[in-house]
Amino acid sequence: MLSSRVAYPLLAVFVALNIYLNLLQLRVTRRVARTRPPPPEKYTFIDDDYTPRLPLPDARRGVKFVIEDSVRYGLWEDIVTEEEWRWTATAGDGNVHLGPNSRFFVVGITHQLHCMRSYRQALAQEQPLSAHQVSHLTHCLNFLRMSTLCAADTTLEPPDALTRNYTQERAGGEHQCLDWPAFYEEMKKNFLDWNAHQHGLTKEVHTH
Repeated sequence: MLSSRVAYPLLAVFVALNIYLNLLQLRVTRRVARTRPPPPEKYTFIDDDYTPRLPLPDARRGVKFVIEDSVRYGLWEDIVTEEEWRWTATAGDGNVHLGPNSRFFVVGITHQLHCMRSYRQALAQEQPLSAHQVSHLTHCLNFLRMSTLCAADTTLEPPDALTRNYTQERAGGEHQCLDWPAFYEEMKKNFLDWNAHQHGLTKEVHTH
């Protein structure tokens, strides 16, 4: 058993260390709170006063995803391919309505998926590209380039990632991703809420 001459100073050190760790944790919590955007109800959604990102209240912190080749989501036009690419879209038109006045917003990921579908359609079509398509696809290519830089996925992949025969070895590196299933669910919920809101407005107009 420790004597009081040793125990009391040792206890004082532990107390001081505990206080220091609590203060450090408080500092970290405050710093995170300052960088985290306020909840949606704190915004007016007027002019520039709106949440910078689509809120995903039910999203997991992160999901693991192994990149692998697939026979699905092909390039050429057929019924199955068309249906598969169509299902990459979200419910509704891929946009959201937020805030007390249901303000309209485009979402970054739906913009990216729209560009991918546009490229697939352009490569599959037989007729030459129209001037509008060329302009649109030029915008899309630049948008996807900048979106890739913005995501800056630094996951380390196998050294043969650019030379591997993906018909024999389909899997690549394991990536840490945002919870995209939660995103699709939130887009569906937002679309249904918007439909209900529109139905309520129509019913109110007919009533009056």
